[in-house]
Amino acid sequence: MDGNNTAIFERPSHAQEFIIWSVCISESSDPRKNAWSGIHTRLGVKMIEEQVQIDGVIVWDWLCGTPARPCPKLARGPGERLTTVGQYKLTPPCLYLFPKTIPSVRNNPDPEPHKLSEVGFLQAVNDCFSGHLDEINNVRLKVSHKGGETIRTTTVERDGVIVQTSKATPIRRK
Repeated sequence: MDGNNTAIFERPSHAQEFIIWSVCISESSDPRKNAWSGIHTRLGVKMIEEQVQIDGVIVWDWLCGTPARPCPKLARGPGERLTTVGQYKLTPPCLYLFPKTIPSVRNNPDPEPHKLSEVGFLQAVNDCFSGHLDEINNVRLKVSHKGGETIRTTTVERDGVIVQTSKATPIRRK
């Protein structure tokens, strides 16, 4: 999720929800690490700098739950967590809920993340594929000024616990 393919997109003007679906096709890659990097360095910056509303991210592909990439969610009850679709047994996806509104230093420096019930597509995916609410990742993007620079702090929380947070980082994209 780190690269230009993550940051080159346009949200259609008629879209009621805008979700990014990310796949991680390398067996040696760590999807959570890649998601964090893409959210902090690409998607969060695009949301703040270009004023593009992103409602959520799905990280889920054909390697999830295979021996090449064991799914930590299956430790909670492996058999009951898999959903059979044709010949495939699918794990619950990793879902990231983004802020409800675009962060703005002056008017909206720390907007709340969406609730799952507010993003219909992610709610449906979570329900259909045995996701649990305590596995949902909430992304916070906090912005402020430091001198002449806009800085942001990215935080990912899961079940009310901070799992990763950045330092206050300047936005330097241009």
